Amino acid sequence: MSRTFRLLAILIATNFFPSAISTADAADYLFGVPKAEMLVSVNPDASAKIVYDITFRNSPGGHAIDIVDIGTPHSGYDLGNVAASIDGHPLREVRNSSYVQGFEVHLGRYAIQPGGTGTLHVEFTMPDMVYQDTTDGACASMRITPTYFGERFVLGNTHLMVAIQLPESVEPNEVKHQGLNFSQKAATDRGALVGWNFPATRLTDKHMVAVSFPKRDMRRVIEQSAIDLLVIWFKESPRARVALGIIYLVLLAIVFFRFSGGTGFSVFVVLAAVSGFVFYYRPGIHLLAMPAVVVLLGLNEWLLARRKSHYMPPIAEVEGGGIKRGLTAPEAAVLLELPIAKVLSLVIFGMLKKGLLRQVNADPLTVEVDEAFRLDDKTLAENGPKRQKAYAAAAVKRGVVVHHYEHPFLFLLQSNPGKPVRDIQFAVPMKMLIQSAAARMKGFDLSDTRDYYRSIIRRATEQAASIGDIPQREKALNRNFEWILMDDDYGRAFDYGRPYRPIWWGRGGGFSGPIGPSAAPSAGGGADTSFGDVAASFSGWAENTFGGMADAIAPGSLSLPDSGGGFLNLSGVDHVAGEFFSALAKSGGGGGGGGGGCACACAGCACACACAGGGR
Repeated sequence: MSRTFRLLAILIATNFFPSAISTADAADYLFGVPKAEMLVSVNPDASAKIVYDITFRNSPGGHAIDIVDIGTPHSGYDLGNVAASIDGHPLREVRNSSYVQGFEVHLGRYAIQPGGTGTLHVEFTMPDMVYQDTTDGACASMRITPTYFGERFVLGNTHLMVAIQLPESVEPNEVKHQGLNFSQKAATDRGALVGWNFPATRLTDKHMVAVSFPKRDMRRVIEQSAIDLLVIWFKESPRARVALGIIYLVLLAIVFFRFSGGTGFSVFVVLAAVSGFVFYYRPGIHLLAMPAVVVLLGLNEWLLARRKSHYMPPIAEVEGGGIKRGLTAPEAAVLLELPIAKVLSLVIFGMLKKGLLRQVNADPLTVEVDEAFRLDDKTLAENGPKRQKAYAAAAVKRGVVVHHYEHPFLFLLQSNPGKPVRDIQFAVPMKMLIQSAAARMKGFDLSDTRDYYRSIIRRATEQAASIGDIPQREKALNRNFEWILMDDDYGRAFDYGRPYRPIWWGRGGGFSGPIGPSAAPSAGGGADTSFGDVAASFSGWAENTFGGMADAIAPGSLSLPDSGGGFLNLSGVDHVAGEFFSALAKSGGGGGGGGGGCACACAGCACACACAGGGR
């Protein structure tokens, strides 16, 4: 049974060549690594002594190898405990590496010449290398890979051996592997020794090995939370970082442009660049940013959804200024910020009720302008005032009131004969209605006025619902038809035992719609109608009509002040940035050696993982 472990100590020995040689010459380095050995000894204080022996065979045409960079798992190494030699000759000059996280060993006069062979021996101790096994509280864990080099710089295969010396009391049968089974186990006077043998492998990729063992000899192990392990894995997983970075930028773009109403592209570019820079150097921040941007996305959409229902422009109201009476049902609906589709329906129903329109079809609702209010082609093509006079004259003859906000609706309906209402775009007249309603509230108390019209709606619905006599109820429904429809529970007023038909159905056009079961005769020849069926007939048709009306208002077409798609308009910033780059354009402005690397993909165990390598 395998355990999950977590320790990665990575030794990266990169290509070696004179420090004076530029990276442009790195393509001349070509060498073989016939043999490589790594021994890692676990210490009770969670440190590990690492012994590395690498035999290099320089190619005849290669540069002399005079510096070797040794990558370390983390930056906690101490140059004072590094010992190095080449073919038994001590090497005294060890410095912090200029190219990798780790140190560099200078071979000096023992440099490996072209066509020559040499074995580099390095010993050093790394602190904080043994971790708590997250799957077994009684065990510690270690995970490690030897170095490897760039594919194009290595000739032939390598005989690679990796060994881990465990603490004194650990028996061979107590050691568990992770993924790759041991090539050998042995009991020594210093404790169990486990190893992996790769007799002929290309030393151009990682060879990850791992162990889990009882921690009874350990005075300490490194504890890591699940978040720590996630950050370590993420840091050493370039593909995951790139994929999550793309997802983050997509979500950030959605949040940003929804918040700014599609403006501020230049600002977004800067944010994206800064995010990429920070995420590259701080993977932990990258991980934390993902749930943050998701939360921001949800919050922004919630706020926009709330704002979408609040479409009223700013009103110059006066607290305590009194109630604004005399508003029509559609104007009151705007004031109460009922759904735009319902407001449009109330306008159409109101004009049908007054005879300004005639119903042609019930589903989908299709209407036509009554002949008395139908303008001739010349007047229809004239400007607003002439049309308004024509509508006013027709209203006087018919003895009805045509409200000013109804004029553009009549104009659009006559200009689109035969079209269902839902297929006609009413954004312009709806915007005029909203602005008109807001203007009429100037100097009045908005809160008190809203409460006043809510009471009218509630009283009209309750009054109609309380009338038991069917003819009397239908009169009440006809009289307060639009106000009752503004109630959230208007269906109860229309539930009285037989289908309700609005008064305009008697003017032609026929009601072909939603009577449903209530219109069907029973087997005995009589009407067998339930109250629910009757109520559902008109109420269901009204709900469907309200829903269809939503198509008649294009999203974002109202463009009312403070009701747009975003909370912040950054178009000015875009303009300034555009001018800057335009002016800049007019002004006429105008090596890598051997590869090395590693990857650490740890699952449920602790891991100290760092990569160092590359070359000079």
